[in-house]
Amino acid sequence: MIRVHRSGDVMRKAGSTTLILQMLSAVLLFILIVLFVDTSRQFRMLQDGVRENAVWSVYQLDREARALDYSLAELRRQPPSRTLVDELSLRYDILYSRAELVKDSKFGGYFTGDAKVTGLVAKIASQVDRFTPLFDSYAQGRMPTASELEELDQSLAALAGTTEELLIYTNMQFSAERTDVRDTILELERTSAIMLGLLMISVVFLVMTLRRQLKSVRKAGLELEGMAHRLTEAYEAADAGNRAKSQFMATMGHEIRTPLNAILGMSELLEFSELPEDALSSVKTIRSSGEALLEVINEILDYSKIEHGKLELEERAVDIRTLAETTVSIIRGRADDHGNTVILDIPDSLDALYVRTDPTRLRQVLLNLLSNAVKFTSKGTVTLRLREFYRQGKLMLRFEVEDTGIGIDEAGLAKLFKPFSQVDASISRKYGGTGLGLTICKQIVEKLGGELGMSSTVGVGSIFWFELAVVAVGKDEVRRQATGQDHAPLPRLRILLVEDNRVNQLVATRFLDRLGQEVVVAGDGAQAVSIAKEQAFDVILMDMQMPVMDGIEATRRIIAEGGHCAETPIIAMTANASDDDRRRCIEAGMAGFESKPVT
Repeated sequence: MIRVHRSGDVMRKAGSTTLILQMLSAVLLFILIVLFVDTSRQFRMLQDGVRENAVWSVYQLDREARALDYSLAELRRQPPSRTLVDELSLRYDILYSRAELVKDSKFGGYFTGDAKVTGLVAKIASQVDRFTPLFDSYAQGRMPTASELEELDQSLAALAGTTEELLIYTNMQFSAERTDVRDTILELERTSAIMLGLLMISVVFLVMTLRRQLKSVRKAGLELEGMAHRLTEAYEAADAGNRAKSQFMATMGHEIRTPLNAILGMSELLEFSELPEDALSSVKTIRSSGEALLEVINEILDYSKIEHGKLELEERAVDIRTLAETTVSIIRGRADDHGNTVILDIPDSLDALYVRTDPTRLRQVLLNLLSNAVKFTSKGTVTLRLREFYRQGKLMLRFEVEDTGIGIDEAGLAKLFKPFSQVDASISRKYGGTGLGLTICKQIVEKLGGELGMSSTVGVGSIFWFELAVVAVGKDEVRRQATGQDHAPLPRLRILLVEDNRVNQLVATRFLDRLGQEVVVAGDGAQAVSIAKEQAFDVILMDMQMPVMDGIEATRRIIAEGGHCAETPIIAMTANASDDDRRRCIEAGMAGFESKPVT
């Protein structure tokens, strides 16, 4: 801890120094920006002051005026011809473009305040424009007359004089400015030298300061690296422990489900046989105790899924009334044992009679809340109430489970919805339970986008409620999804049962015999592969964990070898109940997955 504290002090000191450097850099940057703006302004002045392009444009204009005059002289010395007239027109076009260039360029804009320049440029443009109609007629094929050529010669002489005057004036202006430019350049050199000096001093200071900071940061980084290494080791150890815990949970779940499958299966078979009333009561007690143990196992596995963020939802169309009725029918047996009456309160008309949700998880929440209500109520009433309402334009369903049981005091309310907690120790001893049921219900309801709450009065009873936003669907969609609802007699199929546990072999065989099926038993995966090569089956029920060859490998070989059963549906029937086990089975090529105990 001392080393971590020192590392923190070093990092904080480095942060403070870095902040000072940032402020200094900002001030320096501001100064440099000011200098840059001033320098840019000076350069723009230089750029605008340099008249080489302007003088060159004037020179080109003067030269073209003289070239036009020379072409006119050639035309007057020789007999008029179309070629000479065309050449004269061409020279005029060039002169015209030069005049327009001088008039429209930055030259004119720069000398806006110089009246002489603007006057000369306007005079030249006017003189050139005056020739346009004459040269347009020459371009259309008319030959010039001697008088026109004489007049044109006089006008060109005047134009040449004007362009020469403009050229001389701009040259004089350019020469005068060169001295000013030289002074400006010297001033810029001094400013650049100052800037360069400031930059060099700043860079040296920053380099020295940053080197010191780098040493401090490197030292702190080494200490943090060591700390990170220790944290990594601690995380890996914790992760290994977590994996060991998950593996232990999976193993224990498998080991408990295997004998539990035999207990529940045999008790169910005994209930079908003719037994004396006292023996039948004992068998029902065995079965209800086994189902209670199965609920405990399922709650622990569900909580493990929630803890690891693996709780998954499957939305489909659901008949809410039917789901509530079947849920209540499941709980009536337990309620009768406690002398309770179960009431289902659903309005006759509901907009939300058919909705889209996860029926399995919804039934799980209702069963858990009803089971708790029945457990803590004796010779009373348990009511499942369903109401609908709208909130901010959304259709909402409210489920209430009300009982007339023992109730919960204020101290006990604070312990609700916490994992592995009961209201008090006597509750756990008297009524049993893991203390996970309400935690799982809360997580499921929140996963469904709803809210769960409760109210209670000691000695009067409790009301547990949850609200869900739902989307109403049509009855036809529910009917389309309601597969397997017909009660037609089952066809007689030939089934290969792959199971290594002899008791579970007996249970599954008797179940299938009762359903009128023909059963062949294989004691491990290798026997199943061998039998599947020689015989054809309609369905294969495959255990996962077996000696010699497990169910995953056996499934892959049966499919890969392409025998009689290559296309036969293979269904996992295993005490492994995790989502990873289900995924492994599906990836191996199985068509379904059923976790033990089965009924």
